[in-house]
Amino acid sequence: VIFDVHDLWPEMFEAKFGKRGLMYWAVRIAERCTLALANVVIATNQSVLAAVKLRGKLRDDRAFIVRTAPSRMNTQAEPDESLRAGKKHLVGYIGVMGNADGVDYLVRAADHIVKTRKRTDVQFLLMGSGPEHAELVALRDQLGLQDCVSMPGRVSDEFLCRGLRSIDLGVACDPINAYNDHCTMNKVLEYMAFAKPVVMFGTLEGRFSAGEAGEYVMENDAMKLGEAIAGLLDDPQRRQRMGRAGRERLQTELNWQKSTASLLAAYERVS
Repeated sequence: VIFDVHDLWPEMFEAKFGKRGLMYWAVRIAERCTLALANVVIATNQSVLAAVKLRGKLRDDRAFIVRTAPSRMNTQAEPDESLRAGKKHLVGYIGVMGNADGVDYLVRAADHIVKTRKRTDVQFLLMGSGPEHAELVALRDQLGLQDCVSMPGRVSDEFLCRGLRSIDLGVACDPINAYNDHCTMNKVLEYMAFAKPVVMFGTLEGRFSAGEAGEYVMENDAMKLGEAIAGLLDDPQRRQRMGRAGRERLQTELNWQKSTASLLAAYERVS
């Protein structure tokens, strides 16, 4: 039995439902039983590994880190200037739109940039779908942001790559909490693959992944997120430096080829 841990179940449960209860403790018991049954455990990063080793009382030779990383994205896709809708800047988001992903922070940050900062030169492209997509579209419409926030839902790989090539920066708005602190967000790595700087809430693993490619907001606050986005848009040289640093970090430190050795070692351990 190989247990591949991409998310810490109890922390995910608490983040999604906002409370503990009987079901929370059932999840904790299920996690403990699975760890006890597993011959080998694979974790996506160091903080998840540390948590499951402690909870499952795992020996070092039974636990491995296998990081996720983009490996087949078309980073040379042609940019699509039409996505800017005639604006100077394009801010992007890719990923799930659920109650643990904080996309409402980004919509409200856009509202701050457009209405409080009086910026008419910024377009937002929010790619992805999920259980809260309809509610987020309604929030956008309620705030009157239809002309500056595009939310096409789930998009094709071709559209995604064109979008990532076109944006000036990417946003990871997953709020800081015990669940997200342990998560390696694929969106962050995908922005880095396209040499795009990242504005994000300063989750523990998010800061580890992005390194110098990230601009970190250390409070779950939409206005401060908006200020960080606006500030980075106005500093093109810094954006370029951050983008280069992110792509280099992904290619040298976080690339999938490095993870394959650990993955093969995990399978070898149980063969």
